[in-house]
Amino acid sequence: MTQLSSEQLIEFSQGNPKAFEAVFNCFRMRIFYFVKKLIDDKEEAEEITSETFVKLYRIHDKFNTFNNIQAFLFITARNASLNFLRYRKRQQENKEEFINHEEQEIDAAWFAETDIKVEILKRIYEEVEELPDKCKEIFKLAYLKGYSITQIAEKLNISRQTVSNQKTTAIKKLQMKFLDRPDLFLWMLYFLSETRH
Repeated sequence: MTQLSSEQLIEFSQGNPKAFEAVFNCFRMRIFYFVKKLIDDKEEAEEITSETFVKLYRIHDKFNTFNNIQAFLFITARNASLNFLRYRKRQQENKEEFINHEEQEIDAAWFAETDIKVEILKRIYEEVEELPDKCKEIFKLAYLKGYSITQIAEKLNISRQTVSNQKTTAIKKLQMKFLDRPDLFLWMLYFLSETRH
């Protein structure tokens, strides 16, 4: 496992994107395999792993030691996994179809519910619109409308793996856009975590 230097830990607590990337690379596969072993679902394990790091970044200023970061990641991932297992159990017991939600218009009104400055929202929205068509469509369905991987796959008549891959591609492209602006990068992570289905 890649080791983290004391400088990287300090920079992470200060919100440095490169330090966050170092933490991510250090723990990502350990968290992923930990979750996958618990829930036996690769796509959902990827989702939970991503969300766990989003939550870590949102409160990065509270962590400046390796052990604290490690403990938070594993506890958060475990709790999310247990929540997923309870959810899946309810779905299996009820055997009910998902309720069809009316599609909502994706426009500036979505951002109006937050207290972020308009110019920051405009930049984020513009970057989403610059994504490749398929990435953009899947990103909006997943993070703006709250569709699950299965729902998106059924709606677009594609495989769950394709949906998962396109979501990952979209997030990576957005991350690259925001690396020069840590504040926008942080807001993007906030939006992803707040709009999780």
